[in-house]
Amino acid sequence: MHEDTLGGSMAESKRRKMKVKKVEPKTPRARKPADLSVEEWQIALRREFGREQAFKVKNVGTDPIFSEYALTNPKTEGTYRVAIRGTEVRSNYCSCPDFSVNTLGTCKHIEWLLGKLLRKTGAKKAFNAGFHPAYSEVYLRYGA
Repeated sequence: MHEDTLGGSMAESKRRKMKVKKVEPKTPRARKPADLSVEEWQIALRREFGREQAFKVKNVGTDPIFSEYALTNPKTEGTYRVAIRGTEVRSNYCSCPDFSVNTLGTCKHIEWLLGKLLRKTGAKKAFNAGFHPAYSEVYLRYGA
């Protein structure tokens, strides 16, 4: 068996060099963590739950990132309209009932779609540059 300079086998050396995916602990659903406000806790829950879903998405607008989307849950066949304008909470819109009443400015649909969009090539650069529409836009900012 070949030895590397530290005395371990080459296989052990390769295993040490492999990237280990860091698993973040789940946000507790029944008890608010002491280090989070109630709002931060609820947003974290929606982000985690949303990112675990298997929604279908259709871009019904013209921009590849800052656009209007139809998001469908294949289990319930419910479809909601989602408008993405940025990564900040309260900058986006969803037509789902949770979004309209939770005063958080986000929901599982927005969080799922942001997760998907952020994986696209060039998305982080686009989000950092911000949304600059070619038209004026008036919208209601949800929240407390």
